[in-house]
Amino acid sequence: MNAAKIHLSAEELSLVQNAGWLLTKNTIIEKVYVLFGEIAHETRDRVNAANPAWLSEEVRMISPKISKGENYRGLPWVMLDYPRLFGREHTFAIRTFFWWGHFFSVTLHVKGQYKKQYQQSLLHHLPMLAERGFYICIGEDEWRHEFEEDNYTPLSQVNYTAVQKILLANNFCKLSAKISLPQWNQSKELLIERFQTIFSSINYRAGEKDLSPDNPIAGSGL
Repeated sequence: MNAAKIHLSAEELSLVQNAGWLLTKNTIIEKVYVLFGEIAHETRDRVNAANPAWLSEEVRMISPKISKGENYRGLPWVMLDYPRLFGREHTFAIRTFFWWGHFFSVTLHVKGQYKKQYQQSLLHHLPMLAERGFYICIGEDEWRHEFEEDNYTPLSQVNYTAVQKILLANNFCKLSAKISLPQWNQSKELLIERFQTIFSSINYRAGEKDLSPDNPIAGSGL
């Protein structure tokens, strides 16, 4: 065996003797659990009170789920899925995600019949979503979370027609906003605010003025 594979660097040797940093990490993860539990509690009433015409009973009846892991691209994570309905062909979910060392995010994930149901409402509300910092997924893997250039692009940098093309390119749609970790102490309010933005964006009210296909969301577009 190559000795270099098992020898520790000075930094590694220091860390392996220090239990405190790992205990602190565990404490932080538990605080994320508490945070996501509070978010689930505060958003549940909004979900349960939603108009059945735009949020079906099959979506509303499933309880929130919080899960965690140690290895999303090598780093710990925690996620809250609520509301949530995941199927092979049809998905409706709002996912609140914490990724160690990177960010919090809130993501609308729709696929199949739910993408078809909400597509027009999402297109109608693109200016609001862009103003509030949302990105649209342009990647082919619906389970990626990172905000890299090949996965997400800011809605503020695309126009209506470009978004239509993105929606047609995949059988799923993901719209996501992120909260930076230095905003931790304000994260609950910010995450709930982004959740509410998503909820508003899927509730198209008849009689509202439609966004012209030629009207850019913001900036010069693609």
